Amino acid sequence: MLHAHLSLMHEVLRNTLAALAGALTGMLLIFAIQGISQRAFYPLPPELNTRDAAAMAAYFKALPVGAFLFMLLGYFVGVAVGAHVAGRFSFDGGPRQAVMVTGLFFIASLMNLVAMPHPVWFWFANLATVVFAGWLGIKLLPKRAATP
Repeated sequence: MLHAHLSLMHEVLRNTLAALAGALTGMLLIFAIQGISQRAFYPLPPELNTRDAAAMAAYFKALPVGAFLFMLLGYFVGVAVGAHVAGRFSFDGGPRQAVMVTGLFFIASLMNLVAMPHPVWFWFANLATVVFAGWLGIKLLPKRAATP
């Protein structure tokens, strides 16, 4: 009885840590790619007040397509790797934690899209990228051996 309880606790702990590791890995990759984009290609204007909603709306409206493509690249890499990490390190190596991490990024993307103005095409591209990247991260998980 005690052994079964400890085994269950180990599974829950490992799955929780796998999901957290996947989410953290994904976030770091997204921030890194967006940071590279902002520093090397599309820097924020020094006079931009990022706490002013109207100024941010005008800034987003004037962003070139390339800046949005960098955002999509960040989401693609971050979600694919994050989902893969979550699935790979889960207790059974299955997709459950990867799906959870993909869902977390999907919700975060929706919140971001609602909070800041984006072009309509980017709404569709962003959400489709998150779903596709999560699917790819899951597909790249090693196949589990069949249990008799």
